[in-house]
Order: sequence, then C-alpha cells, then structure tokens
Amino acid sequence: MAANTTNLSNIAAPVNFVLMRGLLSAARKKCVWFNGTLPGTLEKSKGSASVKWRRIENLGAVTTALSEVNGTAAAFLGRDLVQPVITDVTEAVTKHGNAIGVTEEVDLYNVNSKSAQLMDTLGANAGESLNTLMSQVFSAGATNYRYAGGVASNSLVASAITLNDIKYCVNQLNRNSAMVFTPMGTGADVYNNQPIRSSYYGVCHHDVEEDIRGLTGFIPVEQYGGYTQVEPFEFGAVGGVRWCSTEIATIDAGASGVSNGGLRMTSNNLDVYSSFIYGKEAVGSVGLGNMHASSAYEMYNPVKPPAVELIYHPPGSSGVFDPYNEFGTIAWKSFFAGKVLNANWIQHLRTGASSL
Repeated sequence: MAANTTNLSNIAAPVNFVLMRGLLSAARKKCVWFNGTLPGTLEKSKGSASVKWRRIENLGAVTTALSEVNGTAAAFLGRDLVQPVITDVTEAVTKHGNAIGVTEEVDLYNVNSKSAQLMDTLGANAGESLNTLMSQVFSAGATNYRYAGGVASNSLVASAITLNDIKYCVNQLNRNSAMVFTPMGTGADVYNNQPIRSSYYGVCHHDVEEDIRGLTGFIPVEQYGGYTQVEPFEFGAVGGVRWCSTEIATIDAGASGVSNGGLRMTSNNLDVYSSFIYGKEAVGSVGLGNMHASSAYEMYNPVKPPAVELIYHPPGSSGVFDPYNEFGTIAWKSFFAGKVLNANWIQHLRTGASSL
C-alpha cells in the first residue's frame, strides 16, 4: 500500500499521534554539477554584482633562434618583446533562497529532531537548486555538440551513447589543448585493480549511465587503484573520461523523430539526453560546493566564506510583528554565478538511452 503524503502550508503539531523520535529520510538528489568547476570568490561590500575570471592565453611557439649577444648592455634593446593576450570572462551574480514557516507548536509538541530535519531539508533544497542552476549553465554554454552516431541534429538521433561518441569528444578536447583533471593511474599490485588513463570529467543522467557501463573498456569505480581519489557519485571510467551521474540532467522527451523499440521513447519518438565531457577550468562557478550546506565555495577548502547561509529565526525573535511569540522561520540564502569559461574545452553529447 502506498504511503500517504500530506501537503501543508505550515508545519503543524501532530494531533492524537505519538511522533516517533526517529524521523523518516526524504529523497536526496545527487548533486554533481560543481565537480571540477573553477571556483570564484564573491566578497561582500566590494561594490560589484559580477564575478570575473581572467585567463592569460598561450604564447605562440618560438621557432626562430636568438641572435648572438654582442656583449654590450644596449644589446637587449635588440630583443623583441611579446604582449600576452588576456581574456576576461564575467558573469552577473544572482541571489537565491527558500524559507519554511514554523509555529511554536512545532517546538512544543514535536520531537527536538524536527527542527534539525527542517534544516537538513533546506540544505538539500539549496544543493538541488544551485546544482540545477549549474546544469543550466552547462546546457547553455556548451555549444560544441556531438549527436549520437555522428548525425546532424536532435531529430535524427537514433542510438544510445557509443564509445566512438566519447572518443570523438575526447579527441576534440585534445585537439584544443584542454587540460585533464587526473593523471594516469597505473594500478596497484592487488587483485582486480586496473590502470586508468589521464582523464577528463563527464556528467550524465542515470539512464545514460547504464549504457556507459556496457561499453567496451569500461572500468567501474570499485576497480580503481586504492590511491585514486574519486568525485562524489563517480561510477567509472571509459575512453579517457571519468563519469558521474545524476537525476538533475536534461531529458528532452520525444525530441528525436526516430522510433526505436530498444530505447526510451515518449509518444513513439526517442527521448534525447544531454551529457557533458569537459576539461579543467572549462567551467567557472560561484555557489555551493559538492556537499549541501557546505561552508566553502570549493569542496574541502574551509578557508573561504560560506556559500550558503542557513538562517533560523525561532518563535519569539520577531518583535512587535509576533506579539505572542508564536511564529518563526527557517531559510537558506545563497549567491550564485556560473559560466562556461572556455567553450573549446567542453563537449555537449546528445544521445538516446536504452529502455531497461
């Protein structure tokens, strides 16, 4: 029998029930969209609502030998100087948040863990919200497309992701001198460990994950060498890409005009999924780290100021607007900015997914 779900405009006290001290856990989506992004720092009271990333472009290769110095100080004047090209990428910062209203009955009748779970729920909401925003940055800024099987558009997509699709994307990144995230791992002298080549990162939907797992040469994360640090929700590597999966990923229902009984379809047309393969410093972010309610813009770096602020105003803190000390609020607030910093270092894959 399905469980009953109750929707309330506020959190009321349970009537004629003994509320169990161990509260049920709500669903938590997998938030991976900040993995590998270049963090930016937003400082308060600095007079700007934008974030800027700066890149000094590569200098051209030198193929002409320097002439012999004649021994005088003035000889340096004969040397040519070059001016590096500097690229600035900016993005406006936006503010996001959500709040829950609570009454004094929550504290009087409910177990003490209720407020803690509400804080946790808001933290998860912050993570999902900012990761959804970040996924939109990937979708809007990644303009180098690869359609499954090398076709020309969404409407012609007729297959799930293939190894050759991944090879194509990796080759394009290599041709544009994209930087890999991880060096080669040579494995360890223990049973069932496998070497992993230097790799870019990939993000896909859970439906696409199952197709990637079936590709020739796929190495599951549990067979990495023990020294290999993995990203949250990473499931394996293939073709020079280490993959993470999430349900926060774009699915265009029935976007392909092709019908194929072996793939997921809506109204007899193939659903088209977005996946991304990208290199280091391809995407920049200001916002939440990998863990919700993180204290840092960049994961595992507690030095920077908080990206997400969780705010609790208990009943009795609202002054004259709450004369009986009955009402309070729990909220989260965050500033966000995301930007594709180098479009040549990110590939946008559009594929189908097998119907399991």
